[in-house]
Amino acid sequence: MATISDMYDVGWEEMRDKLRKWRDDNCRNSEQIVDVGEELISEHSSKLGDDVWIIYEQVMIAALDCSRDDLALFLPHALELQKPPFAPKQPFLLCSKPLCQM
Repeated sequence: MATISDMYDVGWEEMRDKLRKWRDDNCRNSEQIVDVGEELISEHSSKLGDDVWIIYEQVMIAALDCSRDDLALFLPHALELQKPPFAPKQPFLLCSKPLCQM
């Protein structure tokens, strides 16, 4: 199966920037976020620096929206590994307070 980077002839920087633009513009294009983000995480996560954590969160939310349970369940474990071992054991929140309030 062809990868996003091969199909559209883009590098990891362009994929990272596209995810950032969608995030900044509050776009809800979950299928595209999952496609781009999954490849970015699986093949280029070591190059993303601190951006990797916000991308994990963005892709996890999009995966939940697309019923991609395999991906949505994997990412919280990766986020949990980000915390230092001495940090309090508190679960990550899936959304910020303004989004959660009804």
